[in-house]
Amino acid sequence: MAYSIDPADYREEELYSVAELHFVQRLSHQAVADRLHLRPRAKVQAMCEAARRAGLVQIAVRPSRAVEGGRLRDLAARVREKFRLLDCVVVHGRSEMLESPLPDNVREVIMDDVAREASRQLDRRFLESNSPCLAITYGYVTRKISDYLRPLRVQRDGLVLAAQGVRRLEVDRFDANNIVRDVARQFGCKYACMPIPALVDARDMKIVRHLPLVEALMDALDHRTNMVIGSLASHHQTDWTPRQDSLQNDLLDPEDRLRYMNSIIEQGGVGNIGGWWFDNLGNAVEAKERSVVGLGLGRIKEVVAEGNPVTLAVGADATRIPALAVALSAKKPLCSVWIGDEVTARVLLGEHRIQPGDFNFNENEMEILNRLADKSPLM
Repeated sequence: MAYSIDPADYREEELYSVAELHFVQRLSHQAVADRLHLRPRAKVQAMCEAARRAGLVQIAVRPSRAVEGGRLRDLAARVREKFRLLDCVVVHGRSEMLESPLPDNVREVIMDDVAREASRQLDRRFLESNSPCLAITYGYVTRKISDYLRPLRVQRDGLVLAAQGVRRLEVDRFDANNIVRDVARQFGCKYACMPIPALVDARDMKIVRHLPLVEALMDALDHRTNMVIGSLASHHQTDWTPRQDSLQNDLLDPEDRLRYMNSIIEQGGVGNIGGWWFDNLGNAVEAKERSVVGLGLGRIKEVVAEGNPVTLAVGADATRIPALAVALSAKKPLCSVWIGDEVTARVLLGEHRIQPGDFNFNENEMEILNRLADKSPLM
């Protein structure tokens, strides 16, 4: 008996259950049948196909490394030259991102490659330095980088610092304080956490900076940091669910969160690194009532000006490109090493143009994108 592969013949929750067990937990069709009491196995196979047809399952194929060759290296070299970077690495991308957001699984494939390259970059630079002092921001991408990190040797003279405080009461593997611990263990060196909430009342900032433990870490961030690694986000990401990628979400109630973001956007905020927002000139933008204690944009710019690596791993998302372009080209840049994908690179070089229909770019972002497309100076 042939079973239907038409999604309309099944309840959506049934297809979700089958798809979760087979495609995510990697159970065989027979094991899924046994778990869910479905008979025979052919019905499970049909339901898997129905889940694909319903759009509940999307398959992404990693591009072949055999064709990578010198094309991506040449592209990275042109980005490096245009923005006067210390280094640039470009991985394969998907041109569909120019027209609409990529499906999560496709973006994850690309960002896996980006994170692997960023981990190699971090390994090389940390081990090459006599006294490395690395500041790390929170986030999904920095967690991936730490997970892929496999140092060639230990660097016991190094120090790894959390760039900002904690975001929630629960253990959060995407929190900077957890990531620095894992990176330091890989390198066999010391680390220091920020023992306060990431966001504090602005009026208390001077007091907070001089608290015991906080003052020692702030001194290291201000005077010893000689490399930074992180990612970059725009105001578009604050609408995402789940919400773990936004710094303010678990520290503010919904009304405060809305006021916070409205204040940032009203002041022209186009992007943030580690929770520190900047406008289309690369100048800091701050909410009036709340401040992020930690490294800060001013110190990031100083590390770049000193000729040291500030590595941003950003790609596979058109909504981040305006902010990335500003970080790279500001009068005082916020980045000296970029790891990303080829489609983003071609937009930065003016070879591709984003179709803004599905992205809801604001006026500042559109101006940046138009300047990129016209190959006009951004600053």
